[in-house]
Amino acid sequence: MFTLINYILSWLKLELFVSILILVVDIFAIRKYNLVPKIEKKFIKPLILVIFLSILFSITMLITGKFGESIVYRGDDLWHLALINELKVNFPPDNPGFSEIPLRGYHFFYNFFAAKTSNLFFISPIRLHFTFLPVFIAFLWGIGVFALLVLWSKKISVALWGVFLTMFGGSFAYILHLQGHTEISLNSGFGMNQPYGSLYNPPFSFSIVLIILALICLYNYMLIKQKNWLIPLTLCIGLISMFKAYAGMILIGAFIVFTFLELYRKKYIIILSFAGIFILFFGTFWLFAGGTGFLIYYPLWPPHRILQSYTWYGYDEKIYTYTRMNVIKGLLQTELDGLNAFIFGNLGTRLVGVLLLIFTFVKKRIYPSEFALIVLVMGAISMLIPMFFIQSGKVFEMIQMTHYFLFFSALCASFGFYYLFSLSFPKILKLVIFFAIILLTIPSALSDIPEYYKTFKTLQPLSSSYFQTMNFLSKQNDYNSTVLEIPPEWFRASNKGINSWYNSSNPAIVAFSNKRSFLSNQYIDFPGVDKEKRLDFIKNMIIFTSTPATSSAYLGRKEKIITQLRDNNIHFIFSSYEVLSFVDIPEIKKVYKNSPYVIYKIY
Repeated sequence: MFTLINYILSWLKLELFVSILILVVDIFAIRKYNLVPKIEKKFIKPLILVIFLSILFSITMLITGKFGESIVYRGDDLWHLALINELKVNFPPDNPGFSEIPLRGYHFFYNFFAAKTSNLFFISPIRLHFTFLPVFIAFLWGIGVFALLVLWSKKISVALWGVFLTMFGGSFAYILHLQGHTEISLNSGFGMNQPYGSLYNPPFSFSIVLIILALICLYNYMLIKQKNWLIPLTLCIGLISMFKAYAGMILIGAFIVFTFLELYRKKYIIILSFAGIFILFFGTFWLFAGGTGFLIYYPLWPPHRILQSYTWYGYDEKIYTYTRMNVIKGLLQTELDGLNAFIFGNLGTRLVGVLLLIFTFVKKRIYPSEFALIVLVMGAISMLIPMFFIQSGKVFEMIQMTHYFLFFSALCASFGFYYLFSLSFPKILKLVIFFAIILLTIPSALSDIPEYYKTFKTLQPLSSSYFQTMNFLSKQNDYNSTVLEIPPEWFRASNKGINSWYNSSNPAIVAFSNKRSFLSNQYIDFPGVDKEKRLDFIKNMIIFTSTPATSSAYLGRKEKIITQLRDNNIHFIFSSYEVLSFVDIPEIKKVYKNSPYVIYKIY
């Protein structure tokens, strides 16, 4: 609701009314509800454990960010900080790395939520992105899974298994290590990133929270028969695509199936919910990202890529030989090896829980509830679509959709482990099995600890000349003052060189100087961006900076550069060296130097 209200008022240019509206809502909430929740005694210890697990889960992000006078970050953090800075000021947003070009083809509601929270509560984007929001999301993830599974199963133990598996579930990749293939990542050795690092990708982790809420709403509507739950369910499904497009494909796909079931039972109220989802989807996601991408049929590419990455397996040689020799059995065996590695290998101990659940259902002749079937539909969508399709643009990013499959599998596995430990056998044996499951589950999470330590060792002092230069820029003019970054002095004005520089660039200027950039790589190819035209301008700039003032071509190139700077509304130039060609140009003045970095202002 916070995001939706801000979204509507941003279109209407009435953002100032957000604080008034929230104040009114808070007053009514304080009058109507007890602000200190009453928790049943049986839930206190389990919730303490859930909170502890949530804190452990958030450590992956808490070791990054600002620490005193130092900072540490990863590549994607720069993009999220840049977009948060853009959305704090502009709506609808421009592309922060391509000034004055509207942002298209990206689900930016995580960044929008962070930007509006920053504006409302005066918390810096760095503190929000690296500290407050990771803890916030981890807490909602843990409490949400616990609440969902207590509601669904009525068993605390099922809920605790669910929290553990959805946060710390791991693959069987350590089996490859035992076989001597120690170069394989324990986290992503079978092609899917395991959940412990989910907070690296805040749009994904935020969408998990919304999926949990959607499932709680759906359960209350289906089994408790409370129609009012359709309202938050409609909001979740209608808006989730703007948090993460893959999550939208999963929830909307499952809701279409559920809608047909409701219409078959003549429960026509579902049409209102479907209409609401339709309006929200087209009023948010479709406006900014819809129609900019498409799916390409590419069957079984994930298991194929995994086998290709195993040099010892010899996938290409096997396929070539079996195809030429028409060895059908060999081709089928290769496909099965890939599927086993990709599906069963990634599931890890969750596979044991799922098999136990299936065995219990068969033995007791229990049929899944309709709610469970909808969850299974979500799980099936999250696996089948990326198994058979890639996407335009970042073609293999589709693999992220399978990360939701691990989440739904963990929910099902938690029931299986509950059924296992509800059986009657010696407690000492139960204890041994319990610790065995834990030890066989967590290697994927533990494997990244050395990487987290390495990340923490890359702390950069904020007193460095680079961050001091960014700090100076942040205090000049406003955010919409465009900064042009030019390549280092040793770069030559060739297409290959300019493209190489662009591909190695990042949106750090937007993230740390709170200024939009004329051109910076943001790891995504956005629609509507004329990258080549801007690269050509950078090329002209390099040619000019290497032109002697005594040259006959100097005056013509100088006038052309000044015209292009003004036409592109560029206010500052950021350089890693002092540009001698600018010395006698009154329109370009040096305003700051902190060797080796120099800032020029355009007049």
